This record gives sequence, structure tokens and C-alpha cells, in this order.
Amino acid sequence: MLKKCILLILPLIIIFSFGFSRSNTELDLRRSFLIYSEGDSEISSLLEYNIKTKMVQQGKYKVMTRDDIFLKNISDILGKDYNSAVDVDFLVYLKILENFPSKETMPDQAWWEYNIIVKCEVIKVSTGENFYFQIISSQGTSYLGRNQSDVEAYFYARRNAINNLTAYVVKSLNNLFRLKANILRIEDKYIFIDGGRNIGIHKGMMFEFVNSTEINGKPYDEFGGKLITDEVWEAESKLKILEKPRSFDYKNENVYVIENPFLSSVRNVFNLYYLNESLQRNGFGFEIGIDNYEHLYIGTDFQFLFDNNFFSLDIDFNLGYLNYLAEMDSNILLGASIGLKSVNTKEGNSYGYFKLTPKIGYSHYINKSVGLTCRFGYNILLPKEHEIDLGNNIVIDLGISLRF
Repeated sequence: MLKKCILLILPLIIIFSFGFSRSNTELDLRRSFLIYSEGDSEISSLLEYNIKTKMVQQGKYKVMTRDDIFLKNISDILGKDYNSAVDVDFLVYLKILENFPSKETMPDQAWWEYNIIVKCEVIKVSTGENFYFQIISSQGTSYLGRNQSDVEAYFYARRNAINNLTAYVVKSLNNLFRLKANILRIEDKYIFIDGGRNIGIHKGMMFEFVNSTEINGKPYDEFGGKLITDEVWEAESKLKILEKPRSFDYKNENVYVIENPFLSSVRNVFNLYYLNESLQRNGFGFEIGIDNYEHLYIGTDFQFLFDNNFFSLDIDFNLGYLNYLAEMDSNILLGASIGLKSVNTKEGNSYGYFKLTPKIGYSHYINKSVGLTCRFGYNILLPKEHEIDLGNNIVIDLGISLRF
């Protein structure tokens, strides 16, 4: 069945590709796709529309669906000029194998789950080669509530399943068709490349460096660093260097850049540390934060302190300025945290404090991911009328830092 469908679709694609390419007066080098889905008619239509919308919004591809082919046929019959200049390079064929809802209930809650199982193939039109194949399972969930009826929850669950499937398909295509470009010039923390909107680059797209070399006479590509697209023109783009590669010189003439959709424009940080308060109470804590490469640091702390008479739990929100040193291998943090301290005594009493802590810290990274961190702060606690008077106090933490 699939072979017959492909045999019927491919000639149409080739004919329209030829017609569209002749009408194209601009140099548009982006890859083009026809999205074609079979199975449940409603899900197929929504899936085609969602994938096309998301891909068009990215600006990386030229995209058409069955509706576009139908519109082309009607326009030809009516003698109207059809101005969609789309060259079809690949067919994205989606076969809906199964789709089924299920309603789950508990004594205090009920919800709908909708499951969709799809076979996804990417076929190169010019050769008929099967470029990509995968069975994809997607699930959507929606809860019944005071403001959402049973029918509404069912349709929202189905919509969520389609949206999740759409996101996965588009992400897979982005990973499958990564954009490459040569470096034209380097200016301080920026590089300029020989590709822009003409090949599908858009602002915010992430890249990494590639060093093409030979090892024992065999070609070898080495990847490293991180870049983000800062400005885009028709045939040129400006990329900002967030991280330089550690294993090779990116100024080498054999180096180019390649898109990496899995890279993030921020850096995640996880700290695990020993904690001391007032040089009396000991404990530990962990922090989850992000560094935006622009000196801004935001994080959340969870601290556990132990004393002979009580136990305390602190939850803090951290905001700070990072001063990068030595190519970002070291940094100094100047900032503050605000949070809540909960104290529980052996007698079973509980007390709550508001906490403000100015702090300074230093981190040094041994390699790209692992480092040591040390921070000093001064806790200002309110109110002071509780039976346990902790007072304002110095806090010190020492630990390891992981960033990724």
C-alpha cells in the first residue's frame, strides 16, 4: 500500500517541483518538503497543518501540503497565476497506525489520555531513497474540572497529542537536515558566515564549530564550541561566540560551522556544597541555576542545616552578576538571594523567617563541565521576635559545580 501511494505521489511532486522551480526568480537555497499524512482524516489534516505552520515559522524550509497541490490544480483550471515558488526536495510521509483515547478516573480526579502511533518516513524525491524511518508514539493528556467538560477534555487531550507529535517530527527534521556554512571573517566575539535567509538561517539558531582534519589518512570531523545567530541577512549571518572550542583553534582555515538544534542559548549550573552558618551550624545544600552568557545568573537554593536543638530548611531565589575570567573557566559572582527559612525544634515547634542574603562567590572550572565553588554571604533574618533568636549571621558554602 505504501509503495503504491509513493508511486502515485512522487510523479506529482516531480511535475510540480519542475513548474515551481521555473517560476522562482529569487535564489532560495532552502530545502523544500511536501508533508503528506494518511490515516484518520481529522488527525491527518491537523498534523499536516501544524507541521507546516511550525516549519514555516522557523523559516528554515519551504513547505507544502496536499492542500497546496489541490490549490495549484484549481488555479490551473481557472487560469490563474499560482505564485508559490516551492521546489520539493523531500516527501515527509506520515502513516497513522493507531489512535485511541482512554478515560482515567480516580476518586478525586478524572482525565482523558489520547495516544497516536505514527510511522514517519522521509523520502528523497529525486532518487526515491528512503532517507529516514521511525515509529513515533505520542500522548496527550487533559484533566476534567469545574471549567472543563468531559467533551472539552477529550478534544484537548487529542490536540495535545497532535502538538507533541508535531514538535517531535519538526525536531527530528531539524536534526536530520543541519545547516552548514563557511566562515567569512572573525571580528572579536563574532564570526560572519556565507549563509543567511537564503539557506534557512534565522535569528537565535544555534551552531557549533567543526574542524575537518585527517587522522592516519582518514577524514575526521571534530566538534566544539557554541554559537548563537545574532543577525541574519539574505546571504550572510553574524554569529556570536558563546563558547570557544577547547580542542582546536577555531581560526584554522579548515574550520566551518554547523547547526546543532540540541544546543541551548543558556548554560545550566548545578552546585552541591557543604554549608556552615555562624561557624556553628553545619549542613548541606544544592542549587539549580542558569547562566545566560551575558553576565546574568539566576538560581534556586535548597539548604538543610542541623543544630543540637533544631533543624532548618531554607529555600532561596538567587540573582547575581557574573564576571567571567580566563575565557569563562573562572567567574566571580556578585549578587543576593531572598527566601524563607523554616525552623523545627525538638519540642515540635515551628518558626518561619524571611531571609535576605547579600553574597559573593568564586568558581573555577577544571574542565568544560566540572569545577569548584566557594561563596560567602550574610543572612538578614526577619522577624526577630521568635523564641529562637538566630540573629543575623555569616554563611559559608564550599562545594562542586557542574555546568552543561
